Amino acid sequence: MTAGSAVPTLPVPLLRDGLAREAARSSLRRVAREVGMSPNGLRGFLIGALPRSVTRIRLERWLAAQGKVTRPPNVGQFVRLLNELSVDLSPEHTLDLGRALAGLLVDSYEARRLSPPRWVQDLVRHYQPRRGKAASEVA
Repeated sequence: MTAGSAVPTLPVPLLRDGLAREAARSSLRRVAREVGMSPNGLRGFLIGALPRSVTRIRLERWLAAQGKVTRPPNVGQFVRLLNELSVDLSPEHTLDLGRALAGLLVDSYEARRLSPPRWVQDLVRHYQPRRGKAASEVA
């Protein structure tokens, strides 16, 4: 597949932020060289210029290739993120949302005939109702 046949998927602000973080980790010149563009072109994008679609796709692909996960997600990370995202919801609704998301993850893996990874199984266990406790005590 060529760069021109794909469709950009990341919102530009997220792409810009991710590339800025990578440039801060190494250098602007290095990131530009690895992406295949000029340092000035990358600098322009980081300060607000919009790239052509072919360049944007190349930036997205490069950024995705950098996202090597060194360790799997864990339940604590998921629960903290969910609590931050659902700050306007009641604890019961947050709990329901956690259960629904855990179930959706299991269903997605099983639909692809894959066994859910351990962190997903741990997440399902985390959101299971505990015997003898009210729902508000589980979250």
